Amino acid sequence: MHGDPDKVRVVDAGPERGAFLDTLLVRADPEAAAPHEVEPFGPAATVLAYRDTAHAADLLARGRGSLAASLVSDDVPWTTSLVTETAAWHGRLHLLDSVTMGRTTGHGSPLPALRHGGPGRAGGGSEMAGLRGVLDLMQRTAVQGSPRVLDALGT
Repeated sequence: MHGDPDKVRVVDAGPERGAFLDTLLVRADPEAAAPHEVEPFGPAATVLAYRDTAHAADLLARGRGSLAASLVSDDVPWTTSLVTETAAWHGRLHLLDSVTMGRTTGHGSPLPALRHGGPGRAGGGSEMAGLRGVLDLMQRTAVQGSPRVLDALGT
């Protein structure tokens, strides 16, 4: 949809000396295995079409754990439903609506108070000493969104 994987623009580096990639936005078949099994690390994003809320929740769970997922909607009941169905699969859910869209921090922006990781494939490799070892076995999901969506989740 956007970008060219064969063109690499780097600043103060040689493209042959690292794994560099320009920004890519890719459209993929949501039923194909690759979008759920291959985990790109930015600047890349994949757009998958879904039929309904249940299908969207299924697609979000197929990756077996993700660092971050963005949900973009002004439909608060739909958003809160999808958050409750998919939070366990993501380290962070970035909820965008007409209130937050103009001042978003970005889909994968790590928040300073959070460990940068998620469940499944995205969360491995953290230190496991002391209290951290116990806390890593507990499910945590950071949810970021507008006050009206966050208030709806709290009820």
